[in-house]
Amino acid sequence: MAEDAPETIDTPMPDSQGTKRKQDYSRGHELTSLTIKNPPFAYAHLELQSSAALASPASIDALTIRAHLTSALTQFLGLSGSAISVEGRECWVRVPRGDLAVFVAAVGGWVGEGEGANVGWRVKGKGNWLGGLVARRGEESVWSD
Repeated sequence: MAEDAPETIDTPMPDSQGTKRKQDYSRGHELTSLTIKNPPFAYAHLELQSSAALASPASIDALTIRAHLTSALTQFLGLSGSAISVEGRECWVRVPRGDLAVFVAAVGGWVGEGEGANVGWRVKGKGNWLGGLVARRGEESVWSD
């Protein structure tokens, strides 16, 4: 009686350098992705400058800002229209993106009468993204002590 030995098959080991699988990394669930390349509006940060040497410049109201901006835009363009936010002697103006260069030229070159002296607008910043302008707001005080 011969014992039946189990048959063994010699199979070669696969080459370790040949076939590696890439792991599938999952980033989770992306609900929505949106890139705005050409925003419809641009923003300008303005400050009202005065030729009078005032110890502490007073805040100006929205009506005065609207009057000064309307005067500057009417003189340069003949027309105005924007949303204006007031903070002290500064304001943030939203204009159509294509009109930003013309708007900056209009308000930057305007000189008017107010507070018993000549007044004008200083453009402190301009750009397509309001967040970027707000972030740069304090940079000037670092270098002009």
